[in-house]
Amino acid sequence: MNRRTVLSGATTAAVFGLAGCVDDAPAEPDAAANESTGSDDSGGSDDDFWQSVDELPTFREPTVVDFETAPLTAAIVGRGQRTDDGFAVGMDFRSGATAEAPATLVATVANTRPFEQPLELRRLGPLDSPSLARMTEGDRTTVYLAPTEAHPLAETVPTTERDDGRWRLADLGDDWYAETVTVDGETGFVAEYHLVGHHLDDEPPIGPGRYRFERDDRLAIVAWSTDEPGPDGNSGLAGREPPGLPGEQSTVWYHESTPSTERFLRPDAEQVEPPERIGFELVNHSRESISGNPYYWRLHKLVDGGWYPIAPWEWPQPAAELTPGDRSATELGVYHEAAPSSTDGRAVGFLGGGLYAYTGGFDTETEQYAALLAVDAPAIAVDIESDAEIVEEGSTTVVELPNHAEARRPATFTVRRADGEPDRELVPEQLPRRPFRGLRNALPLFDADVDAVRVKTDRGTALRLAGYEENETVTIRYEDETYSAVGTLDG
Repeated sequence: MNRRTVLSGATTAAVFGLAGCVDDAPAEPDAAANESTGSDDSGGSDDDFWQSVDELPTFREPTVVDFETAPLTAAIVGRGQRTDDGFAVGMDFRSGATAEAPATLVATVANTRPFEQPLELRRLGPLDSPSLARMTEGDRTTVYLAPTEAHPLAETVPTTERDDGRWRLADLGDDWYAETVTVDGETGFVAEYHLVGHHLDDEPPIGPGRYRFERDDRLAIVAWSTDEPGPDGNSGLAGREPPGLPGEQSTVWYHESTPSTERFLRPDAEQVEPPERIGFELVNHSRESISGNPYYWRLHKLVDGGWYPIAPWEWPQPAAELTPGDRSATELGVYHEAAPSSTDGRAVGFLGGGLYAYTGGFDTETEQYAALLAVDAPAIAVDIESDAEIVEEGSTTVVELPNHAEARRPATFTVRRADGEPDRELVPEQLPRRPFRGLRNALPLFDADVDAVRVKTDRGTALRLAGYEENETVTIRYEDETYSAVGTLDG
């Protein structure tokens, strides 16, 4: 590796990274940790911090640290900064703040391209002069990532000081870094930072919140209360005692959470009147990641002490992690009439009044996170599809759906009055969903003169209720009446 000249005429550098925790604990960024992969033409030591990309520490599970100077816990969240031209930054905590030193972070900076290219340092949040991050909510508190003596690119190492036990930047001083450097291909280095509060005495110190760099919204420093990581406990539905949701996991209800709860699903509204959209945040203030499917959400309704699944009935199957300090934001639309199309599918129509439960994904093996929704709406009236054709044949009503004539495998779904114990019980909010399309076009037609309804449709609609088994009878209970249903293929 040849020595490269800083374009501003000040120093040499290179830059890598993915966000998360270090796979292997990073070496201290001193000369030994940053042993050069080459030397300059004169054999000098200016390049002894250079490393190839393959030698740099990688960041996976974030390190969670506690501050000794304040009741704070913190972690780095996000996927790290990466520019379109291949420069990348990753970061992780090394230690929390103590009486001797501010909270310390380690970062990797790299040119991931295989060729030399210039880098304007201020494009990367941690290499701005000064490097600062602001709280995204609340009072917009500012924090600084101040380079230490163990930062290879620092032209100025700012002074830090303690103010009533909390670490601050003493003053901004001169520019911390050069403006531009030329970087060898697939080369980087390890750097060290101190996380400190604002340099002005009247500005607040580091507190609970989510801090993002002005030039990068994918990497964040998140701090939360060590003693009270949970919500304030002022749920509008506190005191409700619903049964746990179906499944082997225990249900972690938001309305039962306390300030000590580390993982919770927080809604921005708990009592709603359709049509309305409700935002949810699944917050992880624990020390471990939550692995799961971020698309596995469910809406259930509580009827007569039991939970009935309403939507959805299908979902993608990706895997993801919610790391410590991170949160997963989702939004649910609730409608009394038909729901409009939604970009992420989280819109549910045909909802009557009552108590519902929403789960937002990332269930663990032992826990599922849920929030109650009290929906203020009239009861729904379920009717058959508007384009269905109806023919009366004595005490039997025949319904033909539009998909019957063009079905590759036409079929008939027959529903009759029945006696005995049902296999399952349904509520009106379930009928408009795809798995119950046959029942939706049959049950509303039963009156005193109707003993059976035949729905002429396709194979999927006729056989789905019985697991796609032909001539398999299913007995259901709906609004205090019992019915048998069976699907058969035509011809």
